[in-house]
Amino acid sequence: MLRSIRSVSRTALLAGGLCLSPFTAPAYAQEIETLTFEGQTWQVFHGQAGEISTGQYMGRDALYIRRGQAQLSDIDLADMVIDYSYAPTEQSGFMGVNFRDLGDNNLEQFYTRPHQSGQPDATQYQPVINGRTAWQLYAGPNDATAVNINPDSWSHVRIVAIGDAADIYVDDMDTPIMHVPDLRIDGAHGGVSLFMSDRPWMPDTGAWFSNVTVRAANDADSLIGEAVEEPTVPDGVIRAWSVSNAFEESDLEGQFMLPEQSLTWSALASERNGVANLARVTPMSQGQNSVLASLSIDSEASTIREMSFGYSDRVRVYLNGQQIYAGNAQWRARDHRHLGTIAFVDRLPLRLDAGENTLTFAVSESFGGWGVAAALEDQDGLTIRP
Repeated sequence: MLRSIRSVSRTALLAGGLCLSPFTAPAYAQEIETLTFEGQTWQVFHGQAGEISTGQYMGRDALYIRRGQAQLSDIDLADMVIDYSYAPTEQSGFMGVNFRDLGDNNLEQFYTRPHQSGQPDATQYQPVINGRTAWQLYAGPNDATAVNINPDSWSHVRIVAIGDAADIYVDDMDTPIMHVPDLRIDGAHGGVSLFMSDRPWMPDTGAWFSNVTVRAANDADSLIGEAVEEPTVPDGVIRAWSVSNAFEESDLEGQFMLPEQSLTWSALASERNGVANLARVTPMSQGQNSVLASLSIDSEASTIREMSFGYSDRVRVYLNGQQIYAGNAQWRARDHRHLGTIAFVDRLPLRLDAGENTLTFAVSESFGGWGVAAALEDQDGLTIRP
């Protein structure tokens, strides 16, 4: 158990050092098998009660996946064009493709949700960073968009990924449904895999895939989509943080002062949407699902300033070592429709002392994205640094 202290300064915090969802291959703890489909060799692995097989479906030779993943062998591409068709067995589940995957738990991902047909989150682009999916952090119009998905027919998906951007097509091969202007894993390249993840209460749903082609992009390929205007990031958004190594969330339970900890620290920049993706600098390990994201605020005088913020999934906020807020915004924590996506909707007054103040977010993750965002619109008389 960590020892509680009555007050904490920036120096004390740094004393330790300076410095249900779609899934990826490491989620399956089993021996990898292979199969041949459409003349290509696939490495296949699935979770408990999962299945991967070949057969006939709606008039086509097809690959069936239920709670699993099939990866093409011997693919290592950066600029690429991916085509595949899919048909869900039920209007439910998450089915899509991982690409630029080197097997190090960092990759790009796109999937559709037939049960959200016509809704703004019927499709989803997200990076997977250090094994953490992140749809709660990337929920803007260039990450997720509406499309109608018919579960009783084949749908055709095409992804053209060139440089750090991508066009994504569904059925209409002339106009992309989504242009991703910023693929989040810089300089990535690697393999391609198809996957299907069911919903926990519908474990027997699956998807069929057919007409799969993956090739290197050539001179005839280009990006034609345009980014959609995204919501405005608040003035005064925090652009740089110091983030600790991971520890167990239970270390903070029942305490209202920030415990003394021996920690190492890493610098982390917020992304274009103002959200700091904590998984970028802190991989999560078994039981260690929490980090501290910290700022130093130097104030010319004692003052009160309002902060807007968002987080995923749970947070405790400390000012100068004392807890001033605790919240839970994880998926379905508030009602059955709550998604847990990050927005600058929570607000909190900060009672700042003259001189140095330390603002710390203890952020805990379950699934869907590990992140924090904050903004102080009125920074007059303040100096803020990670």
